[in-house]
Amino acid sequence: MEADLERLRALNLEIGEAESRGDRAFLEQLLAPAFAMRRASGAVVDRDAFLEEVQQSAERPTAIQSINVLAQNRAVVMCIVIMDGTAYANLRVFTRESPGHNWQLLAWANEPA
Repeated sequence: MEADLERLRALNLEIGEAESRGDRAFLEQLLAPAFAMRRASGAVVDRDAFLEEVQQSAERPTAIQSINVLAQNRAVVMCIVIMDGTAYANLRVFTRESPGHNWQLLAWANEPA
């Protein structure tokens, strides 16, 4: 369980870093095939639309609020991400095939904090 919590903490910090450097390859590997995101604007985008918009940008400092591993293969992470001086509350749902497999980001919803 501790290893899962540490890996999920690291992944969530890496997401902001990858977005800031425009690292599409990292995000392609992380996102589940049926990924969905609700942006702060209310727009909902799928995996392809999200990846098309990845480009280098300002830093996104991230503060983890909570990590909950549900059973063995599902997890919910809540964090605050600062982008261009605005704070956003993020809820991220992760799944994996089984223990030992990589976590994948299945769903992501954010809104102004």
